[in-house]
Amino acid sequence: MDSVLLSCQAFETEDRIRVAAASASEFRLIVPPEGGGIRLRAGTVSSSVWTASEFVVADVYHECHDVLVLLFGFGDQEGRSITYHVGILPKLPTTVCLPLKHLDGEKLFLSRYPGTLQTVLRGDARVDRHSINTFSIATIPSTTDRSVKISNLRLNVNEPEFKRERQVYIDRMGQMVGREWSWKTADEQELASRLQAERAEAAAALEGAAEGKAALLGIKAGTQALESSRNLEDFGFGKYGGWRGKAFKPTGYFRTAHDGSNWWFVDPDGFALFSAGMDCIGPASPMRITGMEHLLPELPKPEEGFGDAWMRGGAEFSFEVANLIRAFGADWRRDWTSLTEFRLRHFGFNTIGNWSDAGFIRDSTLPYVYPLTDFPSTERTIFRDFPDVFSPEYERGSKDFAQQLVPLREDRRMIGYFMRNEPHWAFVEGLDLTRLMLESSVRFVSKERFVEWLGVKYETMERLNAAWGSDYESFHQLYEPVQAMASFREAYREDCSAFNRILIRRYVELPARLCKEADPNHLNLGMRYAWVSSDEVLDGCEWFDVFSLNCYQFAPDREQIAEIAVKLNRPVMIGEYHFGSAEGGLPAYGIRAIATQRERGDAYRYYVEQAASIPELIGVHYFQWNDQPALGRFDGENYQIGMVDVCNQPYADFAVAARTAHERMYAVRIGAVPTFDCQPREIPKTGF
Repeated sequence: MDSVLLSCQAFETEDRIRVAAASASEFRLIVPPEGGGIRLRAGTVSSSVWTASEFVVADVYHECHDVLVLLFGFGDQEGRSITYHVGILPKLPTTVCLPLKHLDGEKLFLSRYPGTLQTVLRGDARVDRHSINTFSIATIPSTTDRSVKISNLRLNVNEPEFKRERQVYIDRMGQMVGREWSWKTADEQELASRLQAERAEAAAALEGAAEGKAALLGIKAGTQALESSRNLEDFGFGKYGGWRGKAFKPTGYFRTAHDGSNWWFVDPDGFALFSAGMDCIGPASPMRITGMEHLLPELPKPEEGFGDAWMRGGAEFSFEVANLIRAFGADWRRDWTSLTEFRLRHFGFNTIGNWSDAGFIRDSTLPYVYPLTDFPSTERTIFRDFPDVFSPEYERGSKDFAQQLVPLREDRRMIGYFMRNEPHWAFVEGLDLTRLMLESSVRFVSKERFVEWLGVKYETMERLNAAWGSDYESFHQLYEPVQAMASFREAYREDCSAFNRILIRRYVELPARLCKEADPNHLNLGMRYAWVSSDEVLDGCEWFDVFSLNCYQFAPDREQIAEIAVKLNRPVMIGEYHFGSAEGGLPAYGIRAIATQRERGDAYRYYVEQAASIPELIGVHYFQWNDQPALGRFDGENYQIGMVDVCNQPYADFAVAARTAHERMYAVRIGAVPTFDCQPREIPKTGF
């Protein structure tokens, strides 16, 4: 068997979903704005076919106004499910290929195939390929009906041939062709003239700024009177960006403090700081061109002076850098740096956020945060990126990991460091790491610790069996893969939960302690969890100085932030959030979406001012400076979320709103003015 074709007759259709069959191998799926899809009829495909196949493959095409996110769902007889979320560009024949090996759940983000955007796995820890009993195809909600043609849907043994029809999708400046918007850059001459004029304006402003001027940001801090009758604007800012309206004991480095009402960052000179940061400040948001060559215009060659635009051995190309070269020539980086520094100050940002350009950090005077790299791992992991935390390998890796802080420990501009970003293991709700260890044939050192822990708790196998409802003959038997645990009693689940906390505490505590030993001067800003899926995730996090999470909502979760701060006795910061707009030059809007650029600006202002009013929250960092590339970054994301577009043009409404929010945030924080109350009107996202 090389291939098994699945026709539309093999599927059941949900209410409101329409299916139009053109032939046995082709049908059109029409879905209303609420989303939905079709499900394979029970018994259509035998378990032996699922086991023998390696890929689900389909040729798809749609003409929707934006990226279509298709959901391919798989479920097994134990009720577990995993869904592949795949992004498909409009008006582009695309071959979708889903490797079934990833139903083991070990990867969150899958490698890209030609023509596709990001593919993400969501759902349970794993699905048993030997007992698949459900398969579905659906879409996420949208602003309009969705219509997608699906051809040659099949189970394959081998990877397919991928469609690569020549179709120029973007112009020489990286903008989408066949789509117009009011601020679209007309040509390279317009691009160069605009950037050169703004660069001259920025140079004049920077040269005219008084040396050591108190207002670091170039903006007023507020307009409402304090109890002392002085205006907030009278206080100004210190050289590290802290607000002079509230002072603490200076220590020479950034720290945190609580004033009886609010938590704060405190800058090296002792002034309070609410961190308004921007992530990924850099000249490039490079486009992956490998697998997308058939969609590209002719690109400028390195020997033509565009070598800086080519990255990762030619696998990526930065249209942003190419456009800067067109505007500024060989010295583009110098001009981009001074222009960007001017913009950040003018817009009121006071912190360089995560993943920002190292050269820009060096040449800027703004405070910054630092992302550590190569979080310690082990050769064999318990699940995804969760290592064997009790192994000597993890301890050695943690020591090496901490050493990267040593050269930075006397840098007073550095606020602190993030240990890592969004651990992939934490994306699964209710993840039972201990059960996964028991099901594995690997004799993890952490499994040995669990067996020792059980031995101490129960002393004898008879007592363990009585508590669990098991029939083990010895503790040593727990090292063998165990499958029949569904019938175990509640004590088994309680023991797993208790040891999960021990594993997670070790995961956090060991590297955090060693980082603090290597660098006692800077703040440990945590791991930027995607969300807090359970209380277990917080174990060990008191080793952080600040608990960080990424919060893609329209306002931070006030109640959750307060609960975390009380539990850990630590302040909280948000490392990522964003809003994308349907108005503009990109076909995907991000994780949270707004209809217009004006509303996107309002959404930013609403988020920042709501954040500033939360006593336990001490900073919010927006993701990201540049729009993502139209044909996708390394993993396929292509969101319209930037402060500037691919032609380095700031979004005017967004910039004005950011400046306004940053002018008001200290007045909001101390209760001198009310928060901006224009709540955003969300539209369905195109996030993967």
